[in-house]
Amino acid sequence: MTTKAEKDYMGKVAALPCCACGAAPHSLVHHVRAYERAREPGLTIPLCPECHVGSFSIHATPEQFEAVYGSQILLLARTIIEVSKND
Repeated sequence: MTTKAEKDYMGKVAALPCCACGAAPHSLVHHVRAYERAREPGLTIPLCPECHVGSFSIHATPEQFEAVYGSQILLLARTIIEVSKND
């Protein structure tokens, strides 16, 4: 079950611009797949719908996507920094 603090954190992630292409805020929250416990709220990054599930996206073409935008771990680190700036 997701706690209020976890929901709040994911809301902050969703309010950020897409961490890949920079599209306007209110992104979808993508759970980073590089960790065993990938559904953890703190392991999330903001992605616009196209970067999340489009034809060239983290789900459709993960290797190519990461070659262009960086690994999910790098995008996660950037997301954590951005969320902490707004706290």
